[in-house]
Amino acid sequence: MGLAMKQFLFIAVCLTVAPALVSAQTPTGTITGTIRYTGIIPPSQRITLTDGQILIHNDVVVHKKSKGLRDAAVLLDWTGKVPVNPKLKPVLIDQRDMVFLPRVVTIQQGRKVRFENNDIFNHGVSAQSILGENSFNLTTPPGRGFEHTFKAQANPIPIGCVLHSWMRAYVIVRPHPYHAVTDADGTFRIANVPAGKHTLWLLHPDTNYRETIMVNVIGNKTVDLAITWGKLKK
Repeated sequence: MGLAMKQFLFIAVCLTVAPALVSAQTPTGTITGTIRYTGIIPPSQRITLTDGQILIHNDVVVHKKSKGLRDAAVLLDWTGKVPVNPKLKPVLIDQRDMVFLPRVVTIQQGRKVRFENNDIFNHGVSAQSILGENSFNLTTPPGRGFEHTFKAQANPIPIGCVLHSWMRAYVIVRPHPYHAVTDADGTFRIANVPAGKHTLWLLHPDTNYRETIMVNVIGNKTVDLAITWGKLKK
């Protein structure tokens, strides 16, 4: 092999390896925060179930003391490629007590979602999307489940049950792992975020209220955000 060819191969290998090394060495930080809702909470719905029981439901769930808003999605606007961790277990969405639990999940493309039915009734799982990969309608008998891999898309994927119209959930799929959903206290945490200035998308799927904020992530540090919404517009 000639000298010129050896030099070419050396350069080619360096160009191939360099991006991975830079990615591995990029400093990362953590984003934490709380989303509070101080506006008017709509009246709860009284839903009569098939067995006659009454289900009390509200699309806007707020902690009584902290005013933390549950089931809001926090999504980093990130365009870089991040391989999915093959060791991660599927994200579980359960059908229990005639509702989907949890109501909102965020997931990286390539990681599976597992739907289970732990009720004593038959249920269905339907997904609605303009993408064929994210559209289906299946029956889930008691004690049964199935797994599905969704494709990343801009908007949440509504999940429903054709047998029980009040049952609803949302799957939000991104090509990266930098996202979270607020818990019962309205808090969230996103770890291993590449350092730098980023845009965060904030979304409440049930009301379709959306907002963007800027955040500056510093390596090996945590930035804590306090976000307050006074109204939720559809």
